[in-house]
Amino acid sequence: MGNSPDDNSRQDGFAGTLRNIQLTDIIQMCCLAGASMMIRVSQGQQHGTIHIINGEILHAECGEMVGEDAFLGILQWEAGSFETLDAESIETPTIQKNCQFLLMEAARLIDERQAGQKKKVQDEESLVELEEASRDYLRVLIVDDSVIMCKILSSMLRVDPGIEVVGTAGNGEQALKMIKQLSPDLITLDVNMPVMDGSTALKHIMIQSPCPVLIMSNLVQGAYSTILDFLNLGAVDFVSKPVNDKNIVLQQQKIVQRVHLAATADVTRFRRFRPGKVARNNKLVPGPDGLARDLVIVLSGTGGYLEAVRLLTSLDESIKAAVIATMSAPPLFLPTLVDFLDARCRFTIEDLNDRQRLVYYKCFLSPSGPGLKVNDAQGHGLWVSRSDAEINGDSLLVSAAERFGKRLSVVLLSGGSYEDRDGLAAVLEGGGEIIAPPPNECIVAGQIEEAVKTGLIGKTISLPKIAGRLAERHTGNASEG
Repeated sequence: MGNSPDDNSRQDGFAGTLRNIQLTDIIQMCCLAGASMMIRVSQGQQHGTIHIINGEILHAECGEMVGEDAFLGILQWEAGSFETLDAESIETPTIQKNCQFLLMEAARLIDERQAGQKKKVQDEESLVELEEASRDYLRVLIVDDSVIMCKILSSMLRVDPGIEVVGTAGNGEQALKMIKQLSPDLITLDVNMPVMDGSTALKHIMIQSPCPVLIMSNLVQGAYSTILDFLNLGAVDFVSKPVNDKNIVLQQQKIVQRVHLAATADVTRFRRFRPGKVARNNKLVPGPDGLARDLVIVLSGTGGYLEAVRLLTSLDESIKAAVIATMSAPPLFLPTLVDFLDARCRFTIEDLNDRQRLVYYKCFLSPSGPGLKVNDAQGHGLWVSRSDAEINGDSLLVSAAERFGKRLSVVLLSGGSYEDRDGLAAVLEGGGEIIAPPPNECIVAGQIEEAVKTGLIGKTISLPKIAGRLAERHTGNASEG
């Protein structure tokens, strides 16, 4: 295929011919860049157009076909030519689905057509047996430019009988080739690599071969904003690389646990979300003594990063409550995450330190895990504190249920801890409510499915509507002093 624009149509920019590039590559780059353009495609006597506005495919035409059918029809052409033109305004979009879904659907249709042209497999029963046998193991591809680190991670993961390391790659370009050959269930991905770095590789993975990706990185100063970028691009979770100056057995257990949980993610449900910054004069300011009588606890973990961001950025003045949000993040990463969210939320976002007063319009952010507790400071309001160890029978949920009762709401998101079942039960017994999105909307749905199955969650609410539900429960219930 080639791109040969009319040299006389525009006097600025570059003119030339692109060879050995596919139409899907142009569409992917355009969508990732949030660009706007019209692509005119020809194959013999057939002609079609694809309209992209701000990185979204909104309209396509091909003969008598329009919309999604036209787009998928064009992408199934085996050869032809295309040219990119200035974008035209689309009054009524005929395509509603996102770029990632459309490209995946086109790839599926092409694969089905090619499969139909090949000779059928003679022994279908043996093929099914091979596929079932391969599912007995979690197939992991390790991507890291350090040969030594690849060996260390391989040895750590192979200790678990349920994990099979199917290969190692030294950079993103090599990884993309191996992904097509090996079809791994999960990829551990380094950040900084030669030839093709982790960020570029992740973009290609999410579009070409969607697969759960666990970022493996040394958390050094200056790398935290990069981790945020990876989570915004679709990485399920991240974990520090193993180091020699710490208990290697505990590190191994943590890495293996995170690998298993991240592998359950359905990354086809990932939708990019870019919240805008909140103007300073639009921030909600807690009163100087605005002690909260209502509390919202948000529990998220592996796979729940973007869900938590969507929820926290939707909180407004109608929810007069304090918020405690736990996320899958190491303590050193919290300040970067706090700064990112505080600039985009109307609530004030703060890192949860040793002991802080619960006031409305303020959200305290903490790493997931034990150690949090709500307590009464002898008539001076309710406080939340973090200790090194969990006090048996007095977890965050249990202590919050005792002190807030029916004025407590718990939101369970992807990866949110379901281990504290006594705490969840205490919330319901005290008249509080446990809210969660439907499992089929969550990237990691296992814990939520289990909570629904056991009756801890009676009704699920779509994520965009959860803030509205919280407003119904927590409007005007805060003490002013």
